[in-house]
Amino acid sequence: MPITLSPTALHPAARARQRSLPWLLLGGYTVATLDVLCAIAYWAPQGVGAGRILQTFAAWFLGPAAYSGGAATATLGALVYGHLMWGVVALYHAIARRHPVLLRRPILCGAAYGAVAYFAIFAGLASLLAGKPASLGEPAWILTCIVVYMTLVGIPCALFSRAAGARRR
Repeated sequence: MPITLSPTALHPAARARQRSLPWLLLGGYTVATLDVLCAIAYWAPQGVGAGRILQTFAAWFLGPAAYSGGAATATLGALVYGHLMWGVVALYHAIARRHPVLLRRPILCGAAYGAVAYFAIFAGLASLLAGKPASLGEPAWILTCIVVYMTLVGIPCALFSRAAGARRR
């Protein structure tokens, strides 16, 4: 006979994680979608398609071959980026559990977190994964990315974290 645990049998911290997870997943995929939509809007006038943008995230792991992989590598890129942004939201949530000011001041703290997250991802993580120095692009693109990360990534991270109940348990 299998053993099943009811939610009430779980440790309070485990129950809190169970309640938080849907909010953090929703937050991660929401901010990933918002960011990618902004990138599509920015690059579409230059003839860059949505698939190519998504393939860029797959290229972190696959290298230049990702750009010839069609829909498969675009889908992989979307999944990679969605999961990465889930981690970005979860990290904010974890930090906010220890520093409640991040929840009390979601606009200011979220915007600052978004700017830091942009540079950590694209100047740090992406260059490590790709195995080459970071190339952030033209100044207009960098400024656009910073603003998008502050407003459509960082602030939603704070709001989803608040919804997930990041209060210290």
